[in-house]
Amino acid sequence: MGAATLQSWFPNASAPVVNFSCNLCGRWNEVEQFATEPATCPCGSNVRLRALIHLLSLELFGRSLPLDAFPRMKSIRGLGMSDKECCAALLAEKFDYTNTYYDREPKFDSSRRDESLWGQYDFILSADVLEHVGPPVEATLEQLCRMLKPRGFLGVTIFCAPTDRMREHFPQLHEYRVVPLGDSQVLINRRADGTLEITGDLIFHGGSGATLEMREFGATALREKLTAAGFREIDFLTENVPEIGVYFDHDVSQPLIARKERFAMEGRAIAEFADALRDAQAETAAAREQAERLARQMRLAAESRWVKLGRRLGVGPELGSPE
Repeated sequence: MGAATLQSWFPNASAPVVNFSCNLCGRWNEVEQFATEPATCPCGSNVRLRALIHLLSLELFGRSLPLDAFPRMKSIRGLGMSDKECCAALLAEKFDYTNTYYDREPKFDSSRRDESLWGQYDFILSADVLEHVGPPVEATLEQLCRMLKPRGFLGVTIFCAPTDRMREHFPQLHEYRVVPLGDSQVLINRRADGTLEITGDLIFHGGSGATLEMREFGATALREKLTAAGFREIDFLTENVPEIGVYFDHDVSQPLIARKERFAMEGRAIAEFADALRDAQAETAAAREQAERLARQMRLAAESRWVKLGRRLGVGPELGSPE
């Protein structure tokens, strides 16, 4: 991915402290044992999740905002594919957003053609999901593209092999099931020609239930398949964003945005954004007025003859000298 590793960031430090402000919860973190995949903020965020929210903010607002500072815009509709609760709850507060799951309600089968969903979403988030969907992965990418509005976008994180080669683990998958066998699990598959095959040594990823790894992507093949599905622009995030704790290492999932067209707010969303901006300006003005009122009260108090007497005697509150 052309990004630096932790060793190259801190070549002379055995246990570097990584400082960053989490762009989900806003918390300031000082992490000694920094890792790219495990959570590095008490809210549960890790590198790939912070990178995804960073890209979401840039796409919607043109700048990187912390998620808890996003304006509330219920006219923007989004869908999550098994998003972590630490961001799903905040996204649901900010947008008309639904988080979905593959193993429980609300269920979402991304590989199933469903025309009722076409053109319904401004954004879809898919964090480390595309390597797990059933074949062919092209059907999922086409369905996701069709579900987006004309100016909608897909936010993705997915591991891309350094060899830049895509590998389907089960190229003949047709009718299959994962079943326990002894202390492990095996994949039983009936191929299209009727042949039965049993495969062991399966790779599962954690999360809300174990998910079978179906494939490993390469960046070039991923770009090609997204383009073939109907996305016109694919932008990969490859540069570190240290201020929010986004550092790329060999095991970091690749964050990217795939667009049908450049995102633009619709009329209702523009009105909501204007209302949110006006409310924020009003809050700022009220806070400034309160601060000025407090400063005036402090100046008046500092001019009190009792405070002046106390200052000469070295007692009483320190209110500063009147101007």
